[in-house]
Amino acid sequence: MNRNKGFSLVELIIVIAIMAILAGALAPALIKYIAKSRRSTDVSNAQTIATAVANALSVEKAYDDATPGDYPVNTDGTQLGTSNAFTSEVTSQLGTSTFKPKYDKDKQFTITVNSDKATFTVKVDSSELYPDVCDAYK
Repeated sequence: MNRNKGFSLVELIIVIAIMAILAGALAPALIKYIAKSRRSTDVSNAQTIATAVANALSVEKAYDDATPGDYPVNTDGTQLGTSNAFTSEVTSQLGTSTFKPKYDKDKQFTITVNSDKATFTVKVDSSELYPDVCDAYK
């Protein structure tokens, strides 16, 4: 009696083929999941930045020093810098955390203070993330 212990070549090829089919079916879903995760991280970071800006605008000196326009958020942990009371207050609210977009990696967050100084937006490039999230990030 000749008893073979182990798998035949055909059995191994079938198992490898099944694994390749499963990997091919799961890869697109995994790629979509990673992109969605990066977008939701950017929206969350934009909300954190918006909270810091709202808190800064509630301080009278910072509100007075805030000028309408764009304020880019640095990606090195220095945030907006300390050029006036508004940027100093936002920087102190955000701390030393770095806010670098995960989805659009070579871009940066920008705060746009409107002319009434009571409203503002947070964007990555031209994609608005606060107060309304644009379609590209949904």
